[in-house]
Amino acid sequence: MFLYQDMKERIVYFQEKVNEPLAKAIVILAGRYPEPTRGNCQYHNTHILLDIRDEFFKKWDFKGRTPLVKAAWRVLIVKYEHCPNYRYALDWILSKIPADWKPFNPNRQIECWRNI
Repeated sequence: MFLYQDMKERIVYFQEKVNEPLAKAIVILAGRYPEPTRGNCQYHNTHILLDIRDEFFKKWDFKGRTPLVKAAWRVLIVKYEHCPNYRYALDWILSKIPADWKPFNPNRQIECWRNI
């Protein structure tokens, strides 16, 4: 019982003192980046990322985490568009995804997915 209680306290501590402040800081800092749009992005693959992002948010909503995930998308797309090193790194990572990668399973939806 003591071990369980100690672990539960650590989880709560980590959530309140680490995860939440980190998420808040990421959202604030990501907000300093310009909002990427087709009008201010020139690369073909950036436009693909924008389309994927837009489709993702039509199908996904995890109320408490949506601002953090939107911030992550913003940073990813802006860095991809404006920095060749990040662009080439992401292109390389995506090229290494093997053909036997397990795809998204629409039969295993959780509450944050809709209309899949």
